[in-house]
Amino acid sequence: MPDHINIHHPDSRAKYRRERLAIEELRAKVSTLESFLFDAESDLEAIFTRIERGDEVELHMPSGAVFVVTGKARK
Repeated sequence: MPDHINIHHPDSRAKYRRERLAIEELRAKVSTLESFLFDAESDLEAIFTRIERGDEVELHMPSGAVFVVTGKARK
């Protein structure tokens, strides 16, 4: 009995590579978004901790505007 050999058409491998590349690109995007989210959470935590202590916090916006937030307790 002759050996059985499966011959794959080159297009099927190209499709697999394209799909794999798309998956890897999506993973990279998710990783980047998770990193931005972690940084934002850390920034907010630091801001609210300082406000809670009663410290002044300067928020520097990308537009160049600066907002000063004071952490005074309400009566």
